Amino acid sequence: MICAAAGNNLDQVWDVLIVGAGIAGAMAACRAAQMGLSVLFIDKAAFPRGKACGCCLNQAAVGLLNDAGLDVGTLGAIPVDRFEFACGGATVKIPTPAGMAVSREILDVALIRHAQKAGAVFMSGTAALSTEAFPDYRVVGARQNGMATSLRARVVLVADGLGGRLLSESGGVQIAARSRVGLAGTLEKATNLYAPGIIYMACGKRGYAGLVRVENGRLHIAAALDTCAARQASGAGNAVAEIIRESGLPVPEGLAICRWHGAPALTRRRKTLFDQRLFIIGDAAGYVEPFSGEGMAWALASANCVLPLVARCVKAWQPELGRQWELQHRELIGSRQRTCRAVTLLLRNQGLTRVAVEALKLSPTLATPLVRRINRPFVLA
Repeated sequence: MICAAAGNNLDQVWDVLIVGAGIAGAMAACRAAQMGLSVLFIDKAAFPRGKACGCCLNQAAVGLLNDAGLDVGTLGAIPVDRFEFACGGATVKIPTPAGMAVSREILDVALIRHAQKAGAVFMSGTAALSTEAFPDYRVVGARQNGMATSLRARVVLVADGLGGRLLSESGGVQIAARSRVGLAGTLEKATNLYAPGIIYMACGKRGYAGLVRVENGRLHIAAALDTCAARQASGAGNAVAEIIRESGLPVPEGLAICRWHGAPALTRRRKTLFDQRLFIIGDAAGYVEPFSGEGMAWALASANCVLPLVARCVKAWQPELGRQWELQHRELIGSRQRTCRAVTLLLRNQGLTRVAVEALKLSPTLATPLVRRINRPFVLA
């Protein structure tokens, strides 16, 4: 269990307060603390905790973690260098740049502890309820263990994910029509049908599911489903099994009794990514259905990219800083998300998907430009 270090003066005005301790929030906390800023980051959850995530880090994501001083290889992560896509009984194998597969229970705790080691203070079980701007700082009203508290910071970063509630009343979130929902679960004892080092992607009429081995030989499964698929299949496990079966891949045992974590509608965007002394980062800033490890890379990159603006905001707030963040986010993250969305839209058409699979079977190098585009390093300001 991770909790706040004892003896910290929570009444102080922090340089940076981060709401959310997932990939984006913990990375931002780590990097801000490494810059010498005073950092408090909070999360309503108790850690470790599971999450609806694919658990795959592509080459760009691994690079960002290494730059922050965290070697995921020491966490028992499994190297991944191949992508196998299955649709309608046909399978194509595509080599990919080296990535890693590691559960969020392991990765999130490691990143939080890395941020604490850098000097950031963490409070788990702390829900952010409201926020209000003042000329020299911003206040976040929070609740921990049933007790209300007010936290102050010169800059607030909102990294509370897809289901974040801190800014829900302000509106501004647009959910795409036909957006799919996310599911993820881990089989502790899985058969040897799926080898380590490979991302298996099963595509069906009502969604797709990725399967990958994580630490200790466990099999992690993440899926994006049409909103009605789980209900019509009488449960999440049956819905995922139907997609895997339809793709032609073997269905692992235990899906019906697996503990599944859900995520709300995946594809969404925000009209604005800032407010006075506040920046929105990570999944909370907008998201599309990823399909081979991009999601965590986007979150890590946004956390790194915003920090130069945060450092300037600590000294003095200017609305221009917020507008710069929207422009940088659109250039750095938005372009990659548009590529990913184009691919996921293709996957909704079974006929076109099968044609693509057959073409790639004849010439796998056709996928090389897309693979390179997804895995290219982020150029941070």
